[in-house]
Amino acid sequence: MALTIIRTARPSPIWQESYVRVKKGQRLVIDAEGAWSPDLQNRIGWCGGDGIANTPGSAAYLLPGTNIGALIARIGDTVFAVGSRYDNPAPADGVIFLAMNETPHHNNQAGSLLAQIIIFDHD
Repeated sequence: MALTIIRTARPSPIWQESYVRVKKGQRLVIDAEGAWSPDLQNRIGWCGGDGIANTPGSAAYLLPGTNIGALIARIGDTVFAVGSRYDNPAPADGVIFLAMNETPHHNNQAGSLLAQIIIFDHD
């Protein structure tokens, strides 16, 4: 059996609690739809959950090496890329938090994503 929850992810580098708790190894599916725009310093660049293609964030971003503007998640201390679709075992125990891969120094984002979170029964 599975539980499905839909959350709106704001375009922000501030972690947003989903109120969904998972166990490490539990199958976790997150599908993201919509459009948002990271702060591109006087440029507009709308993207979906995968972020701006071929534009990895520097060390100043929440998840360095992952596309700027990508949907990312945190469970405990583990931060991982979600993009437009994530279908893998949960990497840690805890509550899922969502954010845009952005630097905390940027604050001129727009749009939002709908994130459908599906968790499956854990053996």
